[in-house]
Amino acid sequence: MAKTGKATKKFNQKHLKHTLEQRKKVKEYKKKIGDKKAKRVSKKAENGQTRSNRTNTNGEIFEDMDVEKFFDKKVELPKPEKKIKKKKEDVEEDDDEESEPEMDQKDIDDLKTEDPEFYKYLEENDKNLLDFEPINPLDAIDDDDDEEEEEAAKNASDDSKDKVAKIKVIDVTMEMVKGWDANLRSEQPKMKEIKQLVVAFKSAVNIDADRGYKYSVSNENVFNHLMVIALKQLPLGIQKLTPYKESKNGVRSLPSGNKKRVNEVSSVLKIHSGSLIELLDGISNTETAALILQSIQELLPYLMSWKKILKLILQGAVNVWSSSEQFDTQIAAFAFLNNAAKEYPKLLLRVELKSCYSSFIKNCRRTNIHTMASINFQKNSLAELFGENQNLGYDVGFGSIRMLAVHLRDSVNNPTKESYKAVYNWQYCHSLDFWSRMLSIQCSAEKPAESVLSHLIYPLVQVTIGTIRLVPSAQFFPLRFYLIRSLIRLSRSTGVFIPLFPLLSEILNSAAFNKHPKNNTINAVDFDSCIKVNKAYIGTRVYQDGLCEQFIELCSEFFVMYCKSIAFPELVTPATIYLRRFRKKSSNPKFNKMLSAFIDKLNANSKFIEEKRATVQYGPNNKQEVAKFLQEISWEKTPLGAYVVTQREVKEARLKILRESFEQAEEEEEHKNLKGKAESDEDDDNDIVLDDAEEKKDEE
Repeated sequence: MAKTGKATKKFNQKHLKHTLEQRKKVKEYKKKIGDKKAKRVSKKAENGQTRSNRTNTNGEIFEDMDVEKFFDKKVELPKPEKKIKKKKEDVEEDDDEESEPEMDQKDIDDLKTEDPEFYKYLEENDKNLLDFEPINPLDAIDDDDDEEEEEAAKNASDDSKDKVAKIKVIDVTMEMVKGWDANLRSEQPKMKEIKQLVVAFKSAVNIDADRGYKYSVSNENVFNHLMVIALKQLPLGIQKLTPYKESKNGVRSLPSGNKKRVNEVSSVLKIHSGSLIELLDGISNTETAALILQSIQELLPYLMSWKKILKLILQGAVNVWSSSEQFDTQIAAFAFLNNAAKEYPKLLLRVELKSCYSSFIKNCRRTNIHTMASINFQKNSLAELFGENQNLGYDVGFGSIRMLAVHLRDSVNNPTKESYKAVYNWQYCHSLDFWSRMLSIQCSAEKPAESVLSHLIYPLVQVTIGTIRLVPSAQFFPLRFYLIRSLIRLSRSTGVFIPLFPLLSEILNSAAFNKHPKNNTINAVDFDSCIKVNKAYIGTRVYQDGLCEQFIELCSEFFVMYCKSIAFPELVTPATIYLRRFRKKSSNPKFNKMLSAFIDKLNANSKFIEEKRATVQYGPNNKQEVAKFLQEISWEKTPLGAYVVTQREVKEARLKILRESFEQAEEEEEHKNLKGKAESDEDDDNDIVLDDAEEKKDEE
């Protein structure tokens, strides 16, 4: 069934009743005229006139003649009348009128002469019935509606102009601000002055907007005082009007009595919350952020009934936490989110977890040496937030890890360049690294009770290993190293064994290790903030040396986790045999030297474990005693542990030099760009001077 048009609806509402009544009267009148015509025809038939004559549709009379004479005579055919297209809604109503006889002026004249009383009645009561010009009522309705809409819009604009003209803008003065401050500090603040303060504060926050507000703040000193009073004193004044109750767990709630006052306060704070949300979007420093967030924290019990507003406030705080360039501002935003989640976990925690994770993923697209510290802070702080409710954290984590697995499956089933890009990017890698950090913190082996989140370890490890092996190209070896570090962290914290040496040994078969490298003056690679290198690095000595260092570092970090394990000799035996065989084939003397030192440390640690376990009186089945093996010895005192400590110190010194060189190169490039810009501006000025000189010369 077709949808009823807008014009038809308007016609049905305004004109349908009148039109039907009019048509009914016309139909009765036409019936009366038709009866009179029938009487005239019957009279003519009685006089014998119709026997010898025929009447056509136009009322023309033909005398009887032969058929041949009739066709020989030229007769003009009557022109068909143009049919007026009707709308679908009017067809059903007009079907009964198509067969009715058409009326003309002659019928009206006959009515006037034959029945003057009826004609007079129509003329006095409904003169429109005497006008038979075809009119489409829907067209008339559209015209009327357009006129009505134009007139209404004109009236509305006139009214708005009158209202703007009538509103008298009040300039906020210091006396007004002090009066509002005194009202808030009194024992029983007045609600009327609180409303004035809220409206003035809103106009001050939206000072750049074109809206017409009742108040305006033009003095900077007044603006600062107004901000402090609205953020500090207003929550205290609200608490005097409607004090909240605090439970034993520290949860604040509003009293059940005096609902009228609570609703009045909530309606005022609903307006005030819009100003707070606007301020969160434009935070410029840490002090302002702390002041705004503290004010919101005080007003949270009064805003719990407004879920949409509360969600906007949380989203504003999350944006500050994820996108602020100042570290202290990020800490202040996270402190607010953490306190709000602890106080109202059922209402706020799920929203915070999803919003924080989503904002974190959006803002980690741009990753470099400068942004890595901020991104790591977001990972660690958000991981702490997931520990507030592990069941809820499991739900959010399971859904996110499942989506990562779906993207990986699509890339495996549809191996194209675009599908690889969906996985091999910073956002995907940061997601895997975040879940590794979260599980490392919440499922630590030091915690006696088994965590619900521990069930996410296996799927996360499987997705991470699948991502590592998706594209075994030397260009993506930094991504492999980055994800292996996250798995090492996960294995160290949770005590779950993850076989990582096969993932590391695969890179030894690459041409980047086996081919003779070419010398190049290209900069070294920072593997901690890089997941992909340019093709210019492939085959260079700089990249090959970096790969050798990363291999030794990650292998030592993996095996040092089990340097005190009673089964360490059996664990390192396959790896030692593999590395010795590779050292014989390798033609890289620098890497062979590093590899020999690493193998020696593995053998030394194996002998150390064998000597310690020679005096053990229990078997492998006694897991409790096995877990206590070398518990009194620190891992740094083992041969492999001492080697790793030294390697970490060397790496830290190397990274410091590398980052300083990066910063110096960036400063030189920036200085070069500024210098080039200044030279171009100077050249433009010289060109302008020369052009002026040539113009003067031409004038002379």
